Amino acid sequence: MGGEQTQSQSQASSIAEWLKEVGVEAEIRVDKYNVAWTEIPPEKVKEAIKLLKEKGYRHLITISGVDLPDEGVMELIYHLAPVKMDGYPRLSLKTKIPRDKPEIDTITDIFTIAIVYEREVYDLLGVKFIGHKGLSRILLPKDTPEGYHPLRKK
Repeated sequence: MGGEQTQSQSQASSIAEWLKEVGVEAEIRVDKYNVAWTEIPPEKVKEAIKLLKEKGYRHLITISGVDLPDEGVMELIYHLAPVKMDGYPRLSLKTKIPRDKPEIDTITDIFTIAIVYEREVYDLLGVKFIGHKGLSRILLPKDTPEGYHPLRKK
């Protein structure tokens, strides 16, 4: 058990060093499920994801989000998995965007599958992914009223 934790912490340190390459000072926390978590500024997400893909995090598992009205933000979480990187944990990058202007750059040019995940987050939370070429509803009916996003808390 101790060896696993040491290896995970070592890999987390590597991830933190990589993120410095894009100007992000990140603290990486590895949870009991061997998932590394960190938070980065929204303006660094695209650059960080591009770098992490180059380093071996070549699988975007999904993008999830949560509305935090009491904080005035929406939190997005980009879930990544390493490919052929022994010992590296799955990685969850969190970022917060203003709730009153929920926008962030698309990553569809880095991960094609993000086309679907960004549409889901748009549909359910109303987050606009700048540069996404087909941002439209995907789960709710097309005639759902503009501004209605069921995972918004208020």
